[in-house]
Amino acid sequence: MQLKLILTTALLSLTATLIGAIPSPLTASTTSLEVLGQDYVSPFDYDVVKALVAAGDYEALREMYSPLWNGPKAAGDYGVCETTQGSPPTNEAQGAADELVSRGTCCQWNAVETQCSNLTNRGRASTGFCGGYKACLQCNPFARDRMFSIAFYCAWQDPSGTYRSGGKWMLDGAGPGARLILYHN
Repeated sequence: MQLKLILTTALLSLTATLIGAIPSPLTASTTSLEVLGQDYVSPFDYDVVKALVAAGDYEALREMYSPLWNGPKAAGDYGVCETTQGSPPTNEAQGAADELVSRGTCCQWNAVETQCSNLTNRGRASTGFCGGYKACLQCNPFARDRMFSIAFYCAWQDPSGTYRSGGKWMLDGAGPGARLILYHN
């Protein structure tokens, strides 16, 4: 029994030593990017947005957010609609985007695999931020405006009459491949 305890202790010690010798992406010396959008001021009146959402007037909301899609913008800062039958309902997408109001900074903390961090969920809708490890952006109002833009500009009425929304907003200013995503969870 003592021999088993000694071997187990030695094995655990060796395992801890080997794991400590492997560089972890979570402790790697990566420098954080500047917070994208920290000086951004929203041009949208959210009392008007809330009233249009309550009325279900997605056409007026699409028109309201169209300047983000059609107006002048920084290079690498643009939206892509990817709405399909499998996208979340627009009201849930809007709800997930609206939850960004309570967050200051949104950072991408997933150092492995997809390099995407989930930001918020509402019903079947989720928002996320993808890009380099430790990339950060201002959640409210910068990311919130872009997520609302995806929810309303990309809204599509499926054959059953349900409005659905999905897509991404490319943010090259936060690093190569950085993007906000609105998707079905």
